[in-house]
Amino acid sequence: MMKKIGFMIVGLVVIAGLGACSKEYEIQPGGPHFATFTHMGYSLQGEKPRLTKAELDQAKKEGWWGIPVRYTVDELE
Repeated sequence: MMKKIGFMIVGLVVIAGLGACSKEYEIQPGGPHFATFTHMGYSLQGEKPRLTKAELDQAKKEGWWGIPVRYTVDELE
């Protein structure tokens, strides 16, 4: 019985810690990994994505792909 209670306490501490991490690193609700269910389906099952105009506009507004970094080979050495 004590083992079960110990596991439950450890589990609650882990969940609380992950919740604190999401606030610290400003992870969006729903998780940082998948932007939409379509994105999740494509990533996990290889489904062909169906991008809508609204999603494209949202991606541009929120900067999903970040800022391109331009460099030359000389800058790497």
